[in-house]
Amino acid sequence: MVLRFRSWPPWCVEQSKIKNNCQSQQPSMPRHIADPITDRKPSLRISHIVYGRESRVTNGVTRVYYYSDPNGLESKKMIPEEIVLHRWRRRAFQGFTFSGVRLSPHLWRGVQTVFGSDSKYTVALSEEQISLALEKVQANLKANFVRLPPAKVLNALFKVVGANKLALILKRHNDPERAKKFGTPDLFLFATENRTGHPSIARFVEVKKPEEPLSRDQREEIAFLQSLDLHARVLRLTERSN
Repeated sequence: MVLRFRSWPPWCVEQSKIKNNCQSQQPSMPRHIADPITDRKPSLRISHIVYGRESRVTNGVTRVYYYSDPNGLESKKMIPEEIVLHRWRRRAFQGFTFSGVRLSPHLWRGVQTVFGSDSKYTVALSEEQISLALEKVQANLKANFVRLPPAKVLNALFKVVGANKLALILKRHNDPERAKKFGTPDLFLFATENRTGHPSIARFVEVKKPEEPLSRDQREEIAFLQSLDLHARVLRLTERSN
């Protein structure tokens, strides 16, 4: 016996196409990557919630922007790293001022270029001495596309890391065999004790969007900093709809 299947009427086929097209065009929430618990410590005590995702293309590069306000209120839109910086700097804790900067992938190579490999000498420098050293080589740094933080931040960075750990970091990042390896976290966040002027509560932070994976270099660098008992972690943003 031959079975004959009845074809769908044209109007039904058309409705099915419309439904499928609509479903395929609906925006979907980005896939969230679950990072190991060790990558999410210590706490930054700032919100990781973001709203208003928007993609912008500048000079052929696509960047994602969100509202800076953690509650999704209409506010200036920023890239993820700037949002984390903005929220950290607004933290309030009696007796402390919160600061931070974005770090260049060439940070530690630039540090050795300017200050040399004697980490004890580098850590002992004052903010004024660091500023003078930067002024002397600023043009050379720009010509080689190397960007170092301001003297105040470098002073805090050196004091937080200390001579022994700085020596290990410089040795790692200036190894010729690692010339094409980077992984330096996006941000250096710290707080300054107003009474003494000493830096504390320092964090190295890699900022990631919900669906953005860590590269091998980034994961290895975070593990390396953690092995030195420095506070390094991932902050992965969580997107919410308004």
